[in-house]
Amino acid sequence: MKVIIGILLLFCAVSVKSQNVENHQVEPKGIYKEINTDRDSKIMGQLMSESSIKKQSLIDSVQKNPNVYIPPVIYALSYALFQQNKKDDAIYWFYLAQLRARYDVNRCTDKTASAAQYNQLFGPSINEYAFAHLDILEKTIPKVITFVESNEELYDQRWINLSGMDAMSAGLGGKAESKNLSINKAKWPKIKSETIKDYSDGFNEALASFKKKN
Repeated sequence: MKVIIGILLLFCAVSVKSQNVENHQVEPKGIYKEINTDRDSKIMGQLMSESSIKKQSLIDSVQKNPNVYIPPVIYALSYALFQQNKKDDAIYWFYLAQLRARYDVNRCTDKTASAAQYNQLFGPSINEYAFAHLDILEKTIPKVITFVESNEELYDQRWINLSGMDAMSAGLGGKAESKNLSINKAKWPKIKSETIKDYSDGFNEALASFKKKN
């Protein structure tokens, strides 16, 4: 899998309608070569392709087994559902991907790693729809939180490291040190709990501010 600089971090040669994105790639080195996201990258491309004959079966498969896919796949799922005019479902999966990505960022040792690019790519239309339908949004976020609280992430959380400067530096010829890419696993439950609380608090604050202005 390539380490990609730019908005589309985990896949290339995928065209998004009305998006002009230039991707630059470097080969991962050292420990970063262990992070295999080829399957997820392929699925993302198929979910975002209007002509993929496997698209509907993939949508169904990802919805049935969301715990085995990295958050970018879930972001792509939300995009596919939104394009099918299943906008309420798209809201749910978008915010679920957002919360899980935030958790992965918080348990990553590279503090330059970020999933913000996915929010920028997939978020505008979905956020606009969500905040125009607050009754749906207010019912959706608690469902997202409940799911994340009660489900175990079965994917390789190190996908997020590929977005960080450590991976990029190694790929560009820097020293590819062998080190822990994630915070000690014993601390994950606390990190997850704190991430969910911060996410919930942030949503409530944003919602209150939006209602006040409108």
